[in-house]
Amino acid sequence: LYEGIDVGAEGTVGLITYMRTDSPRVAPEAKIAARDWILKQMGPKYLPETPNEYKGKKDAQDAHEAIRPTDASRTPESIARYLSDEQYKLYKLIWQRFVASQMVQAVFDQTSVDIVAKADRSYDYRVTGSVLKFDGFLKVYEEAKDAKDADDEALSNRLPELNDGQALTLNELKPEQHFTEPAPRFNEASLVKELEERGIGRPSTYASIINT
Repeated sequence: LYEGIDVGAEGTVGLITYMRTDSPRVAPEAKIAARDWILKQMGPKYLPETPNEYKGKKDAQDAHEAIRPTDASRTPESIARYLSDEQYKLYKLIWQRFVASQMVQAVFDQTSVDIVAKADRSYDYRVTGSVLKFDGFLKVYEEAKDAKDADDEALSNRLPELNDGQALTLNELKPEQHFTEPAPRFNEASLVKELEERGIGRPSTYASIINT
């Protein structure tokens, strides 16, 4: 993707910037191009007043800017026919994350709902979750999580719109018992996160560390 892919009439084009970097710094012209695409394709409500800026870690490799598409208007779908399945998935991930990083935040209402279930007696239940009010950057990219943090639990439980006094219908009852469990085994993503937090290796060495 960096060295170049033949994309038809344009010829061979480098689709992403240099990839051995962990800097979040983005060139001003790239931000302008992303903002132009967001404004034209999504509308003004998805565009922040000023470009979003992100701080890098103190030991980040900052000689090169962030990994990003060389042209934000070159959508994954527009060049999919020139890419292998693996190349398409990787380019799509880079494109989506970059464009989403220049969009406005999503807005959630954090909500607690008290439910009175009436049978032979009344049972009180409480569910805490979130109601999406505005999708913001989630319209382009939503990160998948293998394990939800406790702090994220309310945001991970998406609730429908509910009104005070609304009657609910029991569709299904699931009796479940929960036990304290050990931390899950590492996957590639969680291992890289741990390496980052402990300051082990660099983005250019993560693959070889994971192999080892």
